[in-house]
Amino acid sequence: MILVTGATGMVGAHLIWHLLQQQDRVTAVKRESSQLENIQYIFGFYTTDPDQYLKRIDWVILDLGDFNGVKQTLANIDTVYHCAAHVSLTINDKQAFESNIKSTKNLVDACLINGVRKFCFVSSIAACGKSDNNQWVDETIQWTDTQHTSEYARSKYLSELEVCNGMKQGLQAVIVNPGVIIGVSQSKSGSSQLFHAIKNGLKVYTNGGSGYVDVRDVVKIMIALTQGTSTMERYIIVAENCSTKDALSMIADGFQLTRPYICAGKYTMMAVAYVLQVASKLFNFVPAMDIRMARTSSNRTYYDASKIKNLLHYEFIPLRTAIDDVCSYMTKTK
Repeated sequence: MILVTGATGMVGAHLIWHLLQQQDRVTAVKRESSQLENIQYIFGFYTTDPDQYLKRIDWVILDLGDFNGVKQTLANIDTVYHCAAHVSLTINDKQAFESNIKSTKNLVDACLINGVRKFCFVSSIAACGKSDNNQWVDETIQWTDTQHTSEYARSKYLSELEVCNGMKQGLQAVIVNPGVIIGVSQSKSGSSQLFHAIKNGLKVYTNGGSGYVDVRDVVKIMIALTQGTSTMERYIIVAENCSTKDALSMIADGFQLTRPYICAGKYTMMAVAYVLQVASKLFNFVPAMDIRMARTSSNRTYYDASKIKNLLHYEFIPLRTAIDDVCSYMTKTK
């Protein structure tokens, strides 16, 4: 029996769809407050009858911070895909730091107690090391923690260590480090923010860049790795390295809108972030951007996914196709 955490999020929902093409039923974990509209929306990307597949999901309402609840839930589970995460890029988001690590530790420990056979953990390129001298980042680059590291990145790295501790005790696990994930979702977080920003008339871009990947590639690779024999490893999953300007331009093209044409440099972004942080303390709100985010918004990092490409002989969906598919579906369902 298969269990998926974070089932109502982008990765979890797309993963469940692809698992249901192979499995009769899938057990899915959600928080009590989570709604099913997003997974229904995502299933609608693949089929005109999403309810036919939704009824094949066995839902479990579970707080992953409750170890006894997690242990009990995993009693008859064979394979776990851990997609749940609190996502934040701000420096001081302790909620992300604590919940991501604790939930991963609880799952790993419960897997060992219950004899779960396979475990797949969705980490992030944020947990990969930083290269020197413009060297491409691969799985061999060592992690370095600095004052500019976000709590989210730190929590993902420390969560990976929890999985590695489980591996040392016999857990057959695999870790995936996706880039910026492009895919259909009703969420207003992650890459979905970029699509909504362009639709709302964003005209500004930064000089940064990162690795991007279609969510369909992410979940297909997760399934292939978990069902295969290549465990006890971590894999960067990136289809293309792309500048922020080009990614935003492709999104604008997909919606047939004007491309962003105003470049906001690093120091401009840092000045805006400083004002937001001061104002947030005065008026008690969470700023949309902090100094660290502003500083890194102009950074360009390149990621090397040769390891997974060579292992699975995998051909990724082109970034423009991934973006066009999302724009088309958003336009059709607006």
